[in-house]
Amino acid sequence: MANTPKAFYRSALPTGMTTVYTVPPSGVAIITNIVATNPAASAASVTVRLGGVPLLSNVGVAPGGVLALDVRQVLSAGDKIDVQGNATPALVHISGVEVA
Repeated sequence: MANTPKAFYRSALPTGMTTVYTVPPSGVAIITNIVATNPAASAASVTVRLGGVPLLSNVGVAPGGVLALDVRQVLSAGDKIDVQGNATPALVHISGVEVA
């Protein structure tokens, strides 16, 4: 099996719940890190769901703050990564390994 390091999502958080990645058929994805940053002057929030289950649920990120989460979460074929933020323009980086 080939293991490929991957940035599953790296962008601003949408204000509505949005699917940003779906594990390919016959594949596995392992989430290893989630980092959110808030460059704004007001508080931001971040929600991340893995396979429909909240991992981060409306977690606050202080103005100018950073949230770093080191995890090992396995997703199976067809599972999705969904993200959402509030109106504050926070950014999130979700990385890991895709196993084919």
